[in-house]
Amino acid sequence: KAKCIQCFLMKKETIITFRLPSEIKSIVESLADKDERTTGWIVRKLITEALEARGLLKSNPKSK
Repeated sequence: KAKCIQCFLMKKETIITFRLPSEIKSIVESLADKDERTTGWIVRKLITEALEARGLLKSNPKSK
């Protein structure tokens, strides 16, 4: 069953709620534990990196 995660983007002014497979949620949680970060931070980072890689978002030196 899919789980919901809330994700805050950019200046953390917008909330996005979505469903994803349990396997992906587990991977995100594992990354968060390993990096001592929140799952929200990991999701923001992954989305930001994907948008930057596609040229849809300018790289932010602070996000590196």
